[in-house]
Formats: sequence, structure tokens, C-alpha cells
Amino acid sequence: MSTPPLPTPLARTILSLSSASDGIPAKVKVTQWGSQLESAKHIVFYFGGMPASAEEPAFHSITTAAAVDDIYAARNIHLVCIDKPGMGGTPFCYRFQIRRDWPQIVSSVADQLFSTRQPKYGVIGVSNGGPHTMATLTHPDLKHRVKAAAMVVGVSDVVASGYFGWRSPSTLFEGIYNSLPLVVTGPLNALGLSLGNLYLFQFGGYESIFKGFSERGKKPLRSLLSDGAANLGLGAALDCQQGLSPLYARSTSSLDGVDKNAIHAYRDIRVPVSLWYGKKDTLVPMSSAEWLNDQIPNSTLHTIENAGHDLYFHHIEKILDELVEKMDDDDEATSSTDK
Repeated sequence: MSTPPLPTPLARTILSLSSASDGIPAKVKVTQWGSQLESAKHIVFYFGGMPASAEEPAFHSITTAAAVDDIYAARNIHLVCIDKPGMGGTPFCYRFQIRRDWPQIVSSVADQLFSTRQPKYGVIGVSNGGPHTMATLTHPDLKHRVKAAAMVVGVSDVVASGYFGWRSPSTLFEGIYNSLPLVVTGPLNALGLSLGNLYLFQFGGYESIFKGFSERGKKPLRSLLSDGAANLGLGAALDCQQGLSPLYARSTSSLDGVDKNAIHAYRDIRVPVSLWYGKKDTLVPMSSAEWLNDQIPNSTLHTIENAGHDLYFHHIEKILDELVEKMDDDDEATSSTDK
């Protein structure tokens, strides 16, 4: 029996960006996956964790839980994945700020890819893609273009949610580590990812860690690690520093002129947000998930008993099915309003 091929992107594109702020890189790399745009029922933006890569979606269909070769095409989803600044094919930008600049990057990508449609879309944020998801959902312009979102083991406001604390030494260490200068943490991240690559593919680590994954997952996992280690790891370090440090929780002036901290911004979210967290996750504590559920008015918390931080890969079909259902509901509501 032949091994089915890996899902391949519909397109790999380098898009130029306007410099609305000095934190926006001159260009970004974007990959598009799943169903062709012309025939897709839904468009979804995917924000990965750290390390991150626009090539990651090839890795999503290779678990034993996946019933089809391309989980996005099977659900008629056109998936858009953007390399974060400094990772993969997007240049490093030292002044990049998630809350200020990421929504503008997403908006520019959407305008260029879908210039004739200007559609609404769904959002998925995994792990350290959580702050990028929250930035998108709370942006005064973008929040009206989103149908629904799924936050999967995602990091939120790390201070208010109780993410850091003596009861969780690993998260306390993350806070200290990610407060160090990028010139220190960047090369250390790159070294760690390189050593991880060596362990996974030269010393049998892949077979022991990814027991539910097929051999064909090795290629996209290599891309994920190498893209995360790009630019001496500076992009990965910046991503961690902003997503996993108390700096992210400080008040930030929003574009509508109102100074809002993360808590107030979360309470303004009106789209349905599905929260997926595992009780065996040693990286993001359940207290953080419960806090986030209390802040977002239209959220649903899914607690998976035996899941860890790799929840998305093992429960991906459930997550996508619910997201599609919520996007369908938005389409029906919009259709009813238009009549």
C-alpha cells in the first residue's frame, strides 16, 4: 500500500506591505492551503505557535486521527498561513509589536489575496499564536471581518490570567527567560531548535515523541524547525518575548484612540470564540483558559481530559468542524439580514 502524499500548498507568495508603522516588515511570505479560493466555502487564517512556519499545515493531516489526506480541503476551507516576522520567509523586524502591527499585516494580506471579494473569515490560533488571535479579534477594523475563532492551547494575557506564578515553575522560567535581550535568547532559541532537529531525526526522537504520526510528517516538521530558527532565532525570540512576557499585558493605545488593556479589549469581542485546552498541558495552565473564558462574552470552553499541548494535532477535526459550524451560522445570519 503506497503512502499518500503530503498536502501541498495551493500557492507560496511573497507579498509587499505598506509601512503603516516601523514595526511592519517590508514583505511577508504567505502559503495558501486546502480548497481553491474560487470554490471554497470558508476562508480561515491560521496563526501557529513557536516555532512557526507557513509550511506547517502540511503537518496537520498526518496523525492517525485524521480520516482524510487533506483536512482543510475536505471541509471546503481555503487556509491562509503567514510567516511571522523573522521566521521562515518573512524578514525580521525588531520594532514589530503583536497588538499594534499583526492586525495590519493580516488586513494587508487579506486585501491583496482577496481584493475582488473582501470576504469575512475565520481565525485559528495555536499556542503562541494566541496573542496574534486576540490582536486580530480586538482590532477596531478587523474584528468586524471575522466570523468565528478557535483558540487552541493559546496564550492570553499572561499576567491577569495567572499564567506566571510559583505554582507553575515552567511558566515562571519562561517569563524570566523571555525578558532577556533578544541578542541572548535568539541564538539560544536557534541552538535549541537545531539540537531538537538533531535529536528528532538522527537519534530516534521523532518515533518516540510523535507516536501517533506517520513517517511523512518528518518533512514538514523539519521545515517548521528550520523556519523557526531563521535569522539566528531572533524572530522566534521576539515572538516569545511579546507573547510570553508581562510586557504583552501592559496597556496599549488602540487605533480608535482609546487606551485599553488586554482585559478590556477581550470583553469587547463579539464573535464566537471556541477555547480548546488540555488538562495535561504542562505549558498553558487551565487557570489561564478559565480566565480567558470569563473575559470573552461569546466563548465556549472545551476541556479535553487526556490532552496536552499538542491538542490541535490530535483533535483537529473536532476543532475544524465546530469552527465551520460557527462560520456557517454567521453566513446564515448575514444572509437573513441582507434579505
